Amino acid sequence: MATRQKFDAAQEITNEIIALLEKGTMPWRRPWKISGGGVPLRQTGERYQGINAFLLGLRASMMGYTSPYWMTFKQAKDLDAHVRKGERSSLVVYYGTGTRRGAEASPGEDREETGGTYRFLKSYRVFHVSQIEGLDAAWHPEPEGDPAEGPTLDPEAWAFFEAIDMDVRYGGDRACYIPSLDRIHMPELARFESAGAAMSTITHEMAHATKAKHRLDRSFGVSSFGNEAYAKEELVACVSEALMGQRMGFYADHIDNHAAYISSWIKVLRNDTRFLFTAAAHAQRAVDYLVAASEAGRTTPVARDVAA
Repeated sequence: MATRQKFDAAQEITNEIIALLEKGTMPWRRPWKISGGGVPLRQTGERYQGINAFLLGLRASMMGYTSPYWMTFKQAKDLDAHVRKGERSSLVVYYGTGTRRGAEASPGEDREETGGTYRFLKSYRVFHVSQIEGLDAAWHPEPEGDPAEGPTLDPEAWAFFEAIDMDVRYGGDRACYIPSLDRIHMPELARFESAGAAMSTITHEMAHATKAKHRLDRSFGVSSFGNEAYAKEELVACVSEALMGQRMGFYADHIDNHAAYISSWIKVLRNDTRFLFTAAAHAQRAVDYLVAASEAGRTTPVARDVAA
């Protein structure tokens, strides 16, 4: 009698991301508007965070969904609605801790034993409201703005980044973060093709800057272009773009040399099926740090040195 293979949510999710990356594109790019700025929401209106925000945002991007709401099969049923036959669900995961010893893991539970306690990865499935029939129109709010209009650089949106206490210099022809100087270089804003590209780029570089010891103290080892540590940090920065884009209404579109990054990310994810979860956790911390820093900066304005 064949033994049933234990379901591994991390492996399934990572395999899906690898399959998308192997097509040669950044799967989290979304060139259209989503109501609410793109942050995936539970039925209660609560925001998804970290890996779940990233994964559900990715699914919305691929499928062209414009509503932010997701719910379980039962939640839909409780609203006298039903999931259409043949619709594919999306995984939502969370970590918890337990103290049971000797008991077998329950279905959907992926354990990591440590002494008398263990961490577990649980998963359940949700459906986007576009996959559900019988819901009130309130679950399908219209995206803000005219989708026919190109993006413009909203001064209020850019003020979010200007309020963050980081050394940003404008000028030159490339964007980068220089750890030894704790400094970010950005081209002049007028050189960007769109507001989204400018916000995506500065988010990417500011996410890198959060790795500094006096901020989030994040390190994957000695980094040089193309090595594993470099690839891991770049993946964190790109997921940070996606999460910040959900909050602010732009889509992640920073990397120019897609092929080189994609190849290195595939290698990292194949070697460590859980690194995507690690990257998303680091990215959520980076975004939370930037949001808090911007709020603090708006309370106490910080002078900036901007290159001519």
